[in-house]
Amino acid sequence: MNTEADLFKSFEKDCDLYSIKVEQIPIWERIRFRTFREITRKKGQGQAHTHHGAGINSHLKGLSLWLKYSIYKNPYFADEHDFLFYGHQRRKLEEDGYWWDIYCDPIHEQNEFDYIHVESPHLMSHHNPAKTQYLRYLDPIRYTGTLQRRLGIRTPSIPTDIISRLQEAEEEIKSRFDLDIDLISKVRQSLHVRNTILPLYERLLDRINPDVVVVVVSYGKETFIEACKRLGIPVVELQHGVIYDHHFGYNYPNDENKSTFPDYILTFGEFWSKNVSFPIPGNRVKAVGYPYLEQRLKMYDDIGRSKQLLFISQGTIGDKLSQFAVKVHEDDRIDHKVVYKLHPGEYERWQKEYPWLVESDIRVIDESKPPLYQLFTDSTAQIGVGSTAVYEGLCFDLDTFVFETENTDILQPLIDKNIATSIKTIQDLNAALHSKNTKKFNREIFFKSNATQNIIDELKYIQDYGTTNRSIIQN
Repeated sequence: MNTEADLFKSFEKDCDLYSIKVEQIPIWERIRFRTFREITRKKGQGQAHTHHGAGINSHLKGLSLWLKYSIYKNPYFADEHDFLFYGHQRRKLEEDGYWWDIYCDPIHEQNEFDYIHVESPHLMSHHNPAKTQYLRYLDPIRYTGTLQRRLGIRTPSIPTDIISRLQEAEEEIKSRFDLDIDLISKVRQSLHVRNTILPLYERLLDRINPDVVVVVVSYGKETFIEACKRLGIPVVELQHGVIYDHHFGYNYPNDENKSTFPDYILTFGEFWSKNVSFPIPGNRVKAVGYPYLEQRLKMYDDIGRSKQLLFISQGTIGDKLSQFAVKVHEDDRIDHKVVYKLHPGEYERWQKEYPWLVESDIRVIDESKPPLYQLFTDSTAQIGVGSTAVYEGLCFDLDTFVFETENTDILQPLIDKNIATSIKTIQDLNAALHSKNTKKFNREIFFKSNATQNIIDELKYIQDYGTTNRSIIQN
């Protein structure tokens, strides 16, 4: 059981945080995910992704991006399109030499939609050459908003009674988690961002006039989604990662709503659709599949394997998992070659944060080559904690082991269904490697087949419904 998550749920309920509004804007839903992430980080969980700094160099880089993309790939210069895709900025370099948005590009290449694709910068840059054909960058919006906030334009005012309630909530966090979390600053910053970029998003949507908007990762895009809802444009989210009952970007109490949640969410399979309590009706949660995975399974279908144990890392647990990997690599009882695959969010910092990996002769994958799916086909077993990649690896018939940490609950369903084996020690791993007690993985439940066509069909249906019921969606 994830103690912090359960404490957090009771904390937000006891403090009645969903009822707090500033000028009719529900503020808790905008800071909820980031607040819990800060709590877990301060409690010792690692950092999921690398973030750029906030010094003078960062500001100068932002200025240069603002100037460059005010001319090149400026979204305000785009024509009208039926679909607007707000993709994932962390692209993946594929064997064709292009950087893919792996969630959207398999759909785009079918040429079924009149679309425009927009993205935010990743670590203050954009990956090129991009696979996406009709691509625009959101840097003009992002950095125009930043400039306004630096100049103090549209600064929000928080009523004294709201400040008092937030202070009470801060005291509760201190009491329950023994941490100091500045909720007031989070609210002020979130409202300031909203005030500065909401008009910019509305102007962009007026320009493109889409029938449907598709997003990848909805949390963090609350203001963009608000702009869509104000204009009556249906918003659809494509699943991008693990969804579980302690993921506060998706799981909400049954009696609570999130006004800036997408109107629809398209999941990888029925397992994910039923795994959490989404703040939208169940008939708007559709299992469609994962196009990128389905494509790659066909591509790597007949490649040979070796006796290889693949560690699937991620920043939140990389410290403990990488230390365990080194111990496994050095233990004579384990007759498998060990490969440690870093998450892209760890590429730039692993040598500093995991010095034991640097000192070891273990094979560390810290770039996009070889592709993850190539590593799956080369391996016979995998170890992870809470990554989507572990579920993907099961599609390649890998023996799967879950390294027990405070985040094990993310993969607990696999343990409960006897699909994966939980391990704590090298002795556990050695025994599990020589056992065949796990059940066969039912891919269809987790990753529905015919994914690309399923998504196309759902988007066309939503387009038809949305154009005739825009007033309903707006309300």
